[in-house]
Amino acid sequence: MKLNLNIKFCFLILLAGVLVFSSCHTTRRLQRAEVMPITTAVLLSKIEQNAFDFEYFTVRRINCQFSDNNSKTSFTATLRAQKDKAILVSISKLSITVGSVMLTPDSVKYINYLERNYFLEDYTSINKILNVELDFETIQAVLFNSAFLYRNYNFRNVETLVEDGFYVLASENKEPYIETRRMFFDPTIFALTRLMIDDKTNNQKVEFTFADFEKIQETNYPSSIDMYFTSPDSKVSLSLKMNGFSNEIINSFSLNIPDRYERIRIN
Repeated sequence: MKLNLNIKFCFLILLAGVLVFSSCHTTRRLQRAEVMPITTAVLLSKIEQNAFDFEYFTVRRINCQFSDNNSKTSFTATLRAQKDKAILVSISKLSITVGSVMLTPDSVKYINYLERNYFLEDYTSINKILNVELDFETIQAVLFNSAFLYRNYNFRNVETLVEDGFYVLASENKEPYIETRRMFFDPTIFALTRLMIDDKTNNQKVEFTFADFEKIQETNYPSSIDMYFTSPDSKVSLSLKMNGFSNEIINSFSLNIPDRYERIRIN
C-alpha cells in the first residue's frame, strides 16, 4: 500500500510542530540595538551562553495554520520530548485526535486513527515522503532553537556578518549545487531568529522565522514561528502559535498500536 496524502500532511504538521517553544509568561518583543562587529568565536560563545539545556519538554497546545498549492487548513497539536531520546506529537482536528507520531533517533512511528493504519520506518523512508533530508538530531535542534545541535554543521567554515541589525552566521559554498545556510541572531539576547537553507542540488529553499520571545528560566525562547518551503513543484507555509510550557519529568513515551490496525509501507 502506498503512503496516502493524509500521512504526508501529518508529517508536514510534525515537522512544523516540533519547531518552537512556548510559556505562560508575557511575550517580549525584541528591541533593536546598535550592532558592533564581533568575531565568530565571540558570537558562538554568546550563543552557547543562551542555549537551553533541558531533559524534558512539553507544549500543551500548538495552534497551526497550514497552506500549500491546493489547500488551506488549521489544526492543533501537543508535543512531549525527552532530550536525545524521543519526541511525541499528537495531532487533532475539531478536537478529535487524528494521528500520533513518535520519533526516536532510529525510527519514526505514525498511527492514523481515522483510517486505522500505521507505519514504522526509518528516516530514509520519511525523506522519500518529504523529499528532504531529516534526522532526529536536526528536528531536535530546530525544536530547541539551538544552532549547536545541528549535526554536521561545521562552525569552522562560517563567516560572521552584520545584516539588518542582526548577527549572521553564513556558510557559503562556492561550488554549484551545494546547500548553503544563514543563521540570524538577535544582538541583545543572541537567540536564533531566522534560519535560511538553500538546497541548490534539489532547487529547494526553506526559511524559518522565530518571533515573540519569552523569558523561561533566564533564557529566551520564541513562542511563534513561520515556516516557508519552496521547490519547483510546491509552496508550503505553516504558522504556529504555542502555549502551555512545562519541563516536568515525563514518565512514559509509549505509543501503542491498536489491535487490527493495518501496517502500511512506503513504495
